Amino acid sequence: MMKRLTACLLALVLLATLAGVVSAAEPQFKMRLAQVHPVDSDYDHRALSFAKKVFEGTDGRIQIDVFSGGVLGDWTEIFEMVSRGTIEMSMGQANANFDPQLNLAYYFPYIVTNSDEAKKVYGPDGWAYKIIQDLWAKHNIKALAVMPLGMSGVSLNKAPEKYAEPGAKHGLKVRVMPIKPCEWTYESLGYIATPIPYAEAYSAIQTGIADGQMGGPPFQAWQFKDVNKTWIQYNDYFESWWFNVNMDLWNKISPEDQEVMLNAAVEESMIQWERADAVDQEYRQKLVDEYGWEIVILSQEQLDAIAGHVRKEVWPKMEEIVGKELMDRIYEESGISR
Repeated sequence: MMKRLTACLLALVLLATLAGVVSAAEPQFKMRLAQVHPVDSDYDHRALSFAKKVFEGTDGRIQIDVFSGGVLGDWTEIFEMVSRGTIEMSMGQANANFDPQLNLAYYFPYIVTNSDEAKKVYGPDGWAYKIIQDLWAKHNIKALAVMPLGMSGVSLNKAPEKYAEPGAKHGLKVRVMPIKPCEWTYESLGYIATPIPYAEAYSAIQTGIADGQMGGPPFQAWQFKDVNKTWIQYNDYFESWWFNVNMDLWNKISPEDQEVMLNAAVEESMIQWERADAVDQEYRQKLVDEYGWEIVILSQEQLDAIAGHVRKEVWPKMEEIVGKELMDRIYEESGISR
């Protein structure tokens, strides 16, 4: 009888121990991270590496499942879903449709003119980085770190003769993102700005509605490799995406695990900062080698002249969008006079 009782007690202790192990192995938080870039792209790898570092750094308390390729929605939808908590995390862009001031994180022409300047301004110690974090927070989102995509330009069928001359008119229709700052910028660059959603840009060029397109770095130009033949590296804006998480959820996470998440995001950000220029060059070279494109790289002197022209014409209009207080701060922090 005693042996049977002892055996039962041992069995109960073992079951309780096993239950404790199973319970300890269950994540405290399960999150979905949505991002629209293709599976096996740099950005997919950075997201997966981030999730792995967080899981290991928190001893399995936080499990992040990555959904790449836009399977949970496009980036405009994802911003709203993270804000509401419908999706926990994303590697995405700020949606300026919700708040015009978010144009500083989305499209603001010639805050910088090259990637070195971009790293200083949009990196962890940069003035824009800090302002943008506050702007995301207004929408119930904690912005963790920048994922740099690179410097923008325009793809065309042929480069206009005076492409680097400020104030020249080129007579070419360029598909721009359907937001006013893009229209103003490409009008200032001498093009006929034609607002078209990205999903319709390819067919617009194919059918002659537009002569080319803007809206991203050479990675985006690659999507138009069959319908354009020239890339001009205007560096009109730096495209930045962010690791971000719903603020309500963030506030439930322990400070120790918050630090793990923040450090992991910054580490992946720094890896991509080191790769950003190489990725841009990789896609420019592929366009040359595989499709015979002409690549036009502007000198820093040319970029400075164009940037000065665009800032003079467009930045006063940006004040109408982002407000005087933020615009005053942008002038002050950037060291650019009115």
